[in-house]
Amino acid sequence: MDVLTLSLERVTDGRSLELDGIRFSEVAFVRIGIDGEELQSRPQFSDALVVFDELEKSATGSGRYLIFTCACGIAEDGGWEGVEVDLDDSTVRWTLEVASEPIRFVFDRALYVSEINGLRRQLAHEALPLAPRGVVFPEGFRRS
Repeated sequence: MDVLTLSLERVTDGRSLELDGIRFSEVAFVRIGIDGEELQSRPQFSDALVVFDELEKSATGSGRYLIFTCACGIAEDGGWEGVEVDLDDSTVRWTLEVASEPIRFVFDRALYVSEINGLRRQLAHEALPLAPRGVVFPEGFRRS
């Protein structure tokens, strides 16, 4: 089973971060770790932003969620069509396709929910805005 960890990356104090040609400063980003590896370190995810609201919703029911989007916030610009999430009593399964490559992860549901709830508590005290600030879903996007 894969192990999900969530963290915040803060870009502050005059620093900036460039993703897909867009410069970000004075913002926070959700970072996903899977089995100890930062997902954004993989080439397919290097310019992706995590849509925390969608990640949070994915813990409540099976369906398609836009967990990743392009740095500009327009999902289709980065080829993001959503993550198919299947929940059962004990697991959360992600199935997605990135650059024509099928990717699957299976997480322990209790740990998945715990990570999301922990980050939600952290965000409640965060002064920086969370990127992306706006998201445009793919045309014809459906939850199921």
